[in-house]
Amino acid sequence: MLNLIRADVYKLLKSTSFRVCGVLFLLLAGSENFLYHLVEKMGGGTGTQTTVLSRIQGTDTSYLILLAIVISLFIGSEYTYGTIKNLASKHYERNEIFASKWIVSVLLATVYFAVSIVIVGITAAFYWKTGDLSGNVISNTAGFLFTKYILVLSITSLYVMAAFVIRKTQFVLPVAIIGLDVIGTIALYGDMGLTKLLGHTVQLSKYWPGNMLSMIIQSGAQHAELLPGVLTGLVFLTAAAAGGVIHFKRVDIK
Repeated sequence: MLNLIRADVYKLLKSTSFRVCGVLFLLLAGSENFLYHLVEKMGGGTGTQTTVLSRIQGTDTSYLILLAIVISLFIGSEYTYGTIKNLASKHYERNEIFASKWIVSVLLATVYFAVSIVIVGITAAFYWKTGDLSGNVISNTAGFLFTKYILVLSITSLYVMAAFVIRKTQFVLPVAIIGLDVIGTIALYGDMGLTKLLGHTVQLSKYWPGNMLSMIIQSGAQHAELLPGVLTGLVFLTAAAAGGVIHFKRVDIK
């Protein structure tokens, strides 16, 4: 198992998609506060409400698109070049093959999440004051970031599942990139239809990871409902991993 993980990490680090998306990720994270400060100034704002801590809390998660690209190409290429078939022929268990790629993908998402917070925190210090660092604020921020992290991992798990189910890179990429938003939008329309049909408000769509992540970010650390976010993230994190490995064990590897 450890050999599989080491091999997958090595292949990921060597891949062109990892390097290109890594550069784009660093550029996005590094320019986030500059653009935020620029828009703030253009809007006539004084920035008195903005602090380093508030910017850390509001760290952008648009890098999920880059994660989708890297993971889709990473796993899809394993099918294209017959690597997964070769691994299976060497008597590696399928659940080990899946687990290795899932773990590596989750580690990549963790690195993206942590590095983005560090970069945003450092660059924010050039524009704004630190802000309130009382124990209550720090604990709220930690809970808020943990919830975002779990939701990011759940979305990553969905990317991995999609890559194993679809397998072909040319199909996995568009599904991973736009599928999350499309399903979330369809769920919103479903809520509207059910609300009209049942005569009372239905909000099932908010439990889709992408929608939940957006809702928590918009609410902010002071007002976000963190427990539903954590539970939603854990459910989809586990369900996507289970669904992916079950499918992988049942289908023929071509």
